[in-house]
Amino acid sequence: MKTKIRAAVVTGIFFLIVSSSFAQIGDLTETTVVVPAESIARVIKPMLPYRIDLGNNFIGDFWIQSIDNISLKKGRIFFASLITGKDIKYSTKIGKQTINFVVGDVNMPHQWEVAFRFDKQKKRLFLKPLITTVSEADGWSQGDALLNTLLVALSGLEHPIDLDNIKPVRTELQNQLLTLNTDISDVYAADNKLFVELMPRAKIDNPKRE
Repeated sequence: MKTKIRAAVVTGIFFLIVSSSFAQIGDLTETTVVVPAESIARVIKPMLPYRIDLGNNFIGDFWIQSIDNISLKKGRIFFASLITGKDIKYSTKIGKQTINFVVGDVNMPHQWEVAFRFDKQKKRLFLKPLITTVSEADGWSQGDALLNTLLVALSGLEHPIDLDNIKPVRTELQNQLLTLNTDISDVYAADNKLFVELMPRAKIDNPKRE
């Protein structure tokens, strides 16, 4: 679940990275892409609601309805999320029988703090999400309680994301094939902005003639 939430944020960031890299095609020196928190929010918004898969034990659909109030500090990303579900059931085996427990609807807001660090040698971004605030338990459904238990159990675990597999940008320019590869050399945050240091590498091939 949290992996999907983080994936939405990272996907949005990399849409900006790729487009910015292509715009820098005339200047192939090392450059830093600066992504304000507001830009991340604008990129994520069209992706929502986003269906998420919690595994084979759950019957029914979960959706990330919103990711709001994104802010960035040194080594930290903060945001709020709303996750919903309709007619959720939880399936488990007791002996040889499969039992479906009806847990109902889900409507769970959370506040998140995600610590991150970039390993320059391995080209990996490590994310450690932590739930900082949840709604009052008095108004929870069975589905809310179950979802919250799962997220709390996973909260605080560090997850790696490989950043060495960004697809190259290819285009034909004056009968030549131009390929732009982009290496990420660092990722950090400050002043409510995400900074991504990039090293573009261009390769020009002449098309084969028959």
